[in-house]
Amino acid sequence: MLSRIIVYSLMFNTAVTAIPAYIVMTQLNMIDTLWAIILPAFAFSLGLYLMRNFMEQIPTTYIESAYMDGASEYKIFWMIVMPLVKPAWLTLIILSFQTLWGATGGQYIYNEALKPLSFALNQIVGGGIARTGVVAAVSLFMMMVPVTVFVISQSSIIETMAHSGIKE
Repeated sequence: MLSRIIVYSLMFNTAVTAIPAYIVMTQLNMIDTLWAIILPAFAFSLGLYLMRNFMEQIPTTYIESAYMDGASEYKIFWMIVMPLVKPAWLTLIILSFQTLWGATGGQYIYNEALKPLSFALNQIVGGGIARTGVVAAVSLFMMMVPVTVFVISQSSIIETMAHSGIKE
């Protein structure tokens, strides 16, 4: 049942859920705080779907043998499950970072001091043709950070993908 809800939530665009999300943020008193941008990243339905599918692929014999050895639930999760789903959580970290890096927070944040850098880029772009050089410089900066994060984490992702073939 929960799996179906997660799959159904993948069908909805963020524009469709904008009003309910705003109402939820208002009820939680998170309007005009940075948490209004950060908190929805943890409820990323694609991330839930990705992690669930990776965790279903873990053979139950690993978990059963850890129980027989006397491992606790937390130890099984952190020492067995999390290393086996490393490709999934690295992919999730990259996707979440890209989403948060490009978030403008326009619908949740009204204080100019709290607005992220991507909002400033949109303001510069709105300045017209006279700011073409500045727009290019800011765009380069906005592009360099995600590319750098991806290049740094790419070797880990490729390494874990190569070693993630689980054989029972």
